[in-house]
Amino acid sequence: MTKATAIRNYRKYSAATLYVIGFEYKKSVYAATMSEIPPRFIRVEHESSKKGGGEKLQLRLINKDMEALIRKGAECIGSLDILNGQYNKGVEFERVISERNGQEYRGKDSVPFYVSGDLEIKGQQAQIKMNGAQIVTYSTLEKLKNRA
Repeated sequence: MTKATAIRNYRKYSAATLYVIGFEYKKSVYAATMSEIPPRFIRVEHESSKKGGGEKLQLRLINKDMEALIRKGAECIGSLDILNGQYNKGVEFERVISERNGQEYRGKDSVPFYVSGDLEIKGQQAQIKMNGAQIVTYSTLEKLKNRA
């Protein structure tokens, strides 16, 4: 499966209509909201051999991307300290975004991306992703295609 096909399939099955992308830049945390993740922010990588070594789509922002997002209105939501907590930075970022949207953080969940987003923001299902997050594995996309 090519990267373009994997992205197309991910978009087809995703329950989200909104994405909140988080990233660290110069010791601050930023959040950018968009209707979909641009392909230039996505890399094809491999899972660890312990997980099978399969291909997956990963969110990877480089400095140029982060600077462009800041110019286009990404919001500085605080210092790196806001991501300190009992979970990894991605889960802590989701907690911060939940609280900023007046929602109590429900804790780490395992609801699949094709069922619902991580949060509901202004009536839309939103996926919350921190830079470096896994978007989807190719094996999951294959299972969804076979189920359809």
